[in-house]
Amino acid sequence: MDDESQTRDVYAHFGLAMYLAQCLEQSIFIHLMFFDFIPRNVKEFKDQQHWQQEFDRYESTELGKTMGKLVQRFKDAGQPTEEIKTVLANALTERNRLAHKYFSEKSVAFTNHSGRNEMISELESIQKVFRNAAVMIDTITMPVARRYGFSEEMEKRARQEMMESYDKDCPAN
Repeated sequence: MDDESQTRDVYAHFGLAMYLAQCLEQSIFIHLMFFDFIPRNVKEFKDQQHWQQEFDRYESTELGKTMGKLVQRFKDAGQPTEEIKTVLANALTERNRLAHKYFSEKSVAFTNHSGRNEMISELESIQKVFRNAAVMIDTITMPVARRYGFSEEMEKRARQEMMESYDKDCPAN
């Protein structure tokens, strides 16, 4: 592989790792929705408009937080095992490292073929950290979501609507 292609691969793996970190943040948010927002608020909602306003406010507040604060909120919600706490702590460390210092740490390695290979391998490992953490959280969240009535069919429909909305907003696709 030539240097230019390998450099693009490093950037691609870095981008995928950051994307997966954001997916993990979404998994944490969804967990909080079913373990915090809904149980705390379900009796207060009188109509769909009120529900939507409060949900939008909650979503904006929670997703406006740093990943570290989301992880703490997840812990405060009371479900995590020691294993999940450890996995999330590691994921948070890796996410912060990627976001704040990865390329400065790897500035010398990035200049040569073997260093870039090592970076790609490391980024693949970091991607697995984020994927595994999201799967662990989703394993806890989805049974509760199902108990609240969020069926597999509803999940499929939501995904379909999301894709249709994306296609409508981005006609070049």
